[in-house]
Amino acid sequence: GTLVSLVWDGTELLRTAPEPNFWRAPTDNDFGNGMPQRLRVWRTAGPDRHLVRIAARQDGGSRVTVETEELLHAGGARLFTTWAVYGSGDVVMRQRFVPGDTSVPELPRLGLRFTMPEGFDSVAWFGRGPQETYWDRKTGAAVGLYRAAAAELYHPYERPQETGTRADVRWMAVQNAAGMGLLAVGQPLLEASALNVLQDDLDEGQEKVNRHAYMVRRQPFTEVRLDWHQMGVGGDNSWGARTHPEYRLPVRTYEWSVRLRPFSRGDGSPFALARAAAQE
Repeated sequence: GTLVSLVWDGTELLRTAPEPNFWRAPTDNDFGNGMPQRLRVWRTAGPDRHLVRIAARQDGGSRVTVETEELLHAGGARLFTTWAVYGSGDVVMRQRFVPGDTSVPELPRLGLRFTMPEGFDSVAWFGRGPQETYWDRKTGAAVGLYRAAAAELYHPYERPQETGTRADVRWMAVQNAAGMGLLAVGQPLLEASALNVLQDDLDEGQEKVNRHAYMVRRQPFTEVRLDWHQMGVGGDNSWGARTHPEYRLPVRTYEWSVRLRPFSRGDGSPFALARAAAQE
């Protein structure tokens, strides 16, 4: 029920398929307020989802639309996803999250994650930077055009935890040395990261085990995470204070969208491609 391959100019851009992502590696503040236990229902909600329905149709011209419905074990929520594939190579994903039992706790994040093959480790983004930023931690970072290696976007906190996200991203492009890459365009904004460490390797589980940054395995490939939102990181204190309510994701209906555009060096700059509309 998801995109398993995306080939452009003979090059495969996906190492693993996009997967719904509702979790984050707990921060020190998260452990302080009990988040890993309180919100644990969302930890495996993406990987453990159950495909209920899938359908495909051709919408004239050269556009194909694939629709899926998936059931989440977290309170019986449902995820309705539409993948519109255009002749230009654009893939527009639209997703609607519909809760079942609204008594389940808030979501840590609403987004998706996937990995790109080895060598796709050059990142450019138009959004806040250059340092990492979050929903409730971004006022010191200006919106601009930034570039970095995936390894440089990882902040080595002494204890491994969530890291590397950039907020208010208009677009993010991940490419290799030959100029081949994948562009993600917010509609209108994203929170995004592209790291050479896996989210799972930053996650210590429900109890803090106090590993150290050097113990996190660096991967030869890149994990891309694209979020509609991730809950804020808080910080009033680190021993109980929770994220302020306006930076949380209460259980309700959400809709969000992202446009993916494969490109090669001759297709134009990511900046120009981000401004162009998907074409049949």
